[in-house]
Amino acid sequence: MQRYSTRDVPAGCKVGYWNDVTSSVFAPMEAKSLDRDGFEAELDCARLGSSWLANVRSTPAIVHRNPGHVVKTRDRPYFLHLQLKGRLKVVQDGRDAMLDPGDLVLTDSAMPYSLRYEEDCSTLVMILTAGDLANRLPAPDDLLGVKLSGRDGMAGTASSLLAGLWEEARTREMTDTMGDTLASAVLDVFAASWIATANVQVAESAVSISRRIQIRRHVEAHLRDPDLSARSVAAAFGISPRYLHIIFSTGEETVSNLILRRRLEECAKQLRDPIWARRTITEIAFSWGFNNATHFARVFREKYGLSPRDYRTAQLSS
Repeated sequence: MQRYSTRDVPAGCKVGYWNDVTSSVFAPMEAKSLDRDGFEAELDCARLGSSWLANVRSTPAIVHRNPGHVVKTRDRPYFLHLQLKGRLKVVQDGRDAMLDPGDLVLTDSAMPYSLRYEEDCSTLVMILTAGDLANRLPAPDDLLGVKLSGRDGMAGTASSLLAGLWEEARTREMTDTMGDTLASAVLDVFAASWIATANVQVAESAVSISRRIQIRRHVEAHLRDPDLSARSVAAAFGISPRYLHIIFSTGEETVSNLILRRRLEECAKQLRDPIWARRTITEIAFSWGFNNATHFARVFREKYGLSPRDYRTAQLSS
C-alpha cells in the first residue's frame, strides 16, 4: 500500500505537493483549492494484479486535465471512478456527471476533463489500460462522462463489487493472479451494466470506433490551429468528408460541432480564470483557433447565454 498526505506539508506547499502526487499516480493534472480554510488531501494506492486502485480523499477543490497535459502524456489510461463519500462533478467530452455515493463514471486521460469536489469527498479510482476495456466495450468513448447509478441494477452490483475489492486490496496482499481475476470480474460486470443501461449496439464496426477515437484525439491536439475543420480532419486521415460524417453519425455531434464546443469550453475556462485576466477576450479567442471576434462573440453567447465580456465579469466577481 502506498500512502500520500498533505497533512505534514507546509500550508503554502500543499496544493503543489498534491499536484505532483496525483500527476505521478494518475496522469498530469492541476488541482485548485475551493476551501477558504485550507486544502487537505490523502491518497492510498494498492496494486491489483496489473491494475491499480487508488482512494482519493480531498477537501473542496477543482481538478483540471487540460490539452497541454494531454499532449505531454505518453501513457493514456482510463479511470473508473466510484464515489464513496460526498458529491463529485465530473465533466468530459461535453457531458456532466454529478456523482453521489455509489455512482460510477469512466474518464479517458487522452482527452481533457475536470473534477469538482464541492464538499469533502472520498473517491475510489480504478486505473485501467485501453486493453482492459477493448474486449468488453465496443466504444469506451461513448461512456465518458456518463453516470451509472449505483443504487440499482447491474451498475449497483459493479459498485458493490468494486467497493468490496478495495476493502480486500487495502487490508491484505493478493497474488497477481488473484488480483487480475478479481479486477476482470469487476470490469465484466461494469461492461454488462453499461450495455444493459444504454442498449449499446456491440456489432458496430470496430474500424469506425477506432477511427472515431483517433479523430477526437486529433481534434484535441489541433484545437489552437485556426485551419482545423471537418474538411482538414478528413484530409488528415485520408478519408472523404462524407465518410467522416458517417463515422460520427452514431454520436451526439458532428466533427464541426465538436471542434466548436471544445474551443468554446477552453475559452470559457480562461475567461473565468484570474490568471488570464490580463489577456484580452480577442487574444484568448484567437489563441484557441477563432479568427473572427464577431463570430466568436455570437457563438459564445449562444452557448453560455452571456457575451464573453459579461461572462468574464460575472465569473471573476463571484
